[in-house]
Amino acid sequence: MSPNATAIPKGGSRSPVVSLQGVSFAHVRNKIRYLTSHPGFQQSRLRTLSRLCHWGLRCALNIPAIVALPEWDARFYLPPRWHGGGTTMIYALRERYEAELLHLYRFVSPGMIVVDGGANCGIYTVVAAKLVGPSGVIFSFEPGREAFSTLETNVQLNGLANVRPCRAALSDRLGTAVLYHHPEGPNSFSLGPPDAGKPAFEEVTLCSLDHIVPEELVPGIGLIKLDVEGAEELALRGAPSILARSHPTVIFEMHSLAAQRLGLDPVGSWSLLSSLGYKFFLLADHGSLCPLKSPPAASTPINVIAMHNGGRA
Repeated sequence: MSPNATAIPKGGSRSPVVSLQGVSFAHVRNKIRYLTSHPGFQQSRLRTLSRLCHWGLRCALNIPAIVALPEWDARFYLPPRWHGGGTTMIYALRERYEAELLHLYRFVSPGMIVVDGGANCGIYTVVAAKLVGPSGVIFSFEPGREAFSTLETNVQLNGLANVRPCRAALSDRLGTAVLYHHPEGPNSFSLGPPDAGKPAFEEVTLCSLDHIVPEELVPGIGLIKLDVEGAEELALRGAPSILARSHPTVIFEMHSLAAQRLGLDPVGSWSLLSSLGYKFFLLADHGSLCPLKSPPAASTPINVIAMHNGGRA
């Protein structure tokens, strides 16, 4: 789909429910590989496998869960979606879901303004809100109807008055677009269509960061986190004033296949930030930053940390 396309595709469905028939063996195999290589799994294999079995049973019985995140004195509601990807991994790994989550304190400070683009159920939103405290603000963007409802639940569950949830997809323009539900599960979305099949979809609002963030708050933006399934470049192109004025740290996912589905350059986000004076890093499991001289060649999605030359270290 072109980034500017707004028409409802033929042969799709407006239902948010996705059939498991679309889940391929290759997808399952990749998930297993990801799990077994994850540091959280390697640190506690039996506990992780036990949690996975427990979560599978809860999903089969359609029983949601609320898990404790003592690292941040938070709780997190999870809908019973085995193939929701992130929900399964959060239940199994908790604080160790991602290295960037566990070490988010390195990039966030009290009073800071944070943007969470592609918040999904809100794990980064909740943790960032706890870290910035009542004097900070979290702008949390999630276009998917079901995921946004869960995001709001988690904001309310933790009493987070400093979060501003917005049901919209970040882009470089205002308008509407089609949001596709991918076969991995009801909480896996993209503005680009899957390679095959007839996915469910919904029409969503597009917004740009420069348009929606109040002018007076722009200087306080210290972090932008983007996990928007290939549309990271579009989200960044919608924030030229923010990037130029506040030089926030940017944690963004590089997902070459998802970007190509949108007709975008797989390294477009990297090129844009590089032109603005940003340097790039990978975050090691123990929290140290490893410099990157060129875009990662990995075919699977990978999180990259971008910091401006004169910005926060």
